[in-house]
Amino acid sequence: MLVLSLIALAVIGVAFAAASYDRGVHWHPNLSITRNGSPYTVPADIGIVSSLWKDHSLDQYGIGMAPLHTHDTSGTIHVEVNTSHRDFTLHEFLAIWGQPSDGSAIDGHPVTSLTVDGVQQASPTSDVVLKDGQKIVMTLSP
Repeated sequence: MLVLSLIALAVIGVAFAAASYDRGVHWHPNLSITRNGSPYTVPADIGIVSSLWKDHSLDQYGIGMAPLHTHDTSGTIHVEVNTSHRDFTLHEFLAIWGQPSDGSAIDGHPVTSLTVDGVQQASPTSDVVLKDGQKIVMTLSP
């Protein structure tokens, strides 16, 4: 009986430890940018290659690359972080890319509107907490 009790306690302890371990997150919001009605390409390798990795303030949350990065030009932002206890934002992604961290412009073109999951934001420079599957649309002036 004592052996069974010890085994039960060990199983409960392992289950508790596994449940409390923070595995982080790997989410995929999508950023679409338009200028003059045409798609504006979000570059591949933002947060991976040094020319597109300007802000290193979040490096502690990454896994050898910026915790917010792109792999291709699809606009998919990879939120690959080692914690689920912190929100990460569009403005932080823009800072990593080397854009103004207030979300005011992309490559010098002012942001005129911002839509998240089909909802127009009150300000084109509103910050957005990144979520899995989210659709973010920024419109730039000419």
